[in-house]
Amino acid sequence: MYTQCLRCQTVYRLQAASLARARGQFRCGHCGQVFDGLDRLVDQLPETPFQELPEVEASDTPVVLALPAMRPAPRQPALFEGDAAPTDGRREPRLPGEWIAHDRAHRGRGVSAPDKVPEMRIPAHIAGPSRKPVSHRSGNGRWWFGSFILALTLGGQIGYAERERLLEDDRVRPLLDRACEQLNCKLPMRTAVDEIRLVSREVRPHPDAPKALMISASMVNDAGFTQRFPIVEVTLSDLGERAIATRRFQPQEYLAEAESIARGFPAGATAPLVFEVNDPGQEAVAFEFRFLPTP
Repeated sequence: MYTQCLRCQTVYRLQAASLARARGQFRCGHCGQVFDGLDRLVDQLPETPFQELPEVEASDTPVVLALPAMRPAPRQPALFEGDAAPTDGRREPRLPGEWIAHDRAHRGRGVSAPDKVPEMRIPAHIAGPSRKPVSHRSGNGRWWFGSFILALTLGGQIGYAERERLLEDDRVRPLLDRACEQLNCKLPMRTAVDEIRLVSREVRPHPDAPKALMISASMVNDAGFTQRFPIVEVTLSDLGERAIATRRFQPQEYLAEAESIARGFPAGATAPLVFEVNDPGQEAVAFEFRFLPTP
């Protein structure tokens, strides 16, 4: 942002923190005039030459902010609170093989059971007519229940191993989103760098720093869903298409607001890109953008 002294027409570059701290009031370092920096506040400098920055008309009606950028999320409590329980005197769990060995070592101690229980026979005149033995199916029920638990566990392990592919699958992801809405959970954002399109790009000398370049561009999310902001790779090359300099920019390096990164790249939205890099020299005559998925 830029503003201009109303007396000597000197243009100054402002930061948002300085503007908020001074409440719009500044003193010119050239002529000493105190002026309101909001009267002639612009985002970019006009084409040179110019005399005065455009004056912003004041309005008594407050501006209505209709589109929220983000709301603060409630702070989640820690998973484990307090000090850890002391481990002195704690009995460590045994492995399954150790329990079996322990049982075999102590088998036969204590009260011993007889080797064979004598079979009791009831006389026919007391037992009455013969009846068919009752069939107990409790053993089969336990077997089916154990099989179901094992299958459920196996399915969970397969889903966890293939979670990244399932989250990006267009057939599975809608089902997971609907299930997560019912369970009040949140799935990680998707990634589709092939659906990100570059609409404009420009490289020019940096206006404030010598031997530096300013690269500006705009990208559009053509995917039908909100995805993570990508890693942007910029490559400068010479006339023979030989790469001279390459650098990868993380989302936090080209986005000023951390809330935008957490909110993601909305479907159909346009995001500006501004990079400041060292000038590799006169041999750099071409540049190329490439989008990479963010881990």
